[in-house]
Amino acid sequence: MAFQASAIDFVSQSPMRAAVLSVLSGSTRTPTEIARLENKHISHVCRTIKELEAQGLVEVAWSASRERHYRTTRSGYALVLTLSQRTK
Repeated sequence: MAFQASAIDFVSQSPMRAAVLSVLSGSTRTPTEIARLENKHISHVCRTIKELEAQGLVEVAWSASRERHYRTTRSGYALVLTLSQRTK
């Protein structure tokens, strides 16, 4: 799958976007889990997730009560693979 330069640039411009996308490519996670893994404040993680969600790169996998679990979309996962190949 070929990506427009804008999607690659959007993620590449922010180390946090790339990190969240990478974490979510392996499994579903809550914002709290991502914040702990990346050693970042929960508000930063939530804002990043909203940005990625608006671009169609992540989505809610499921939610229970107030806890949402996110995952990459097919496009988001393909973008992670594309970015990982570019860094090799």
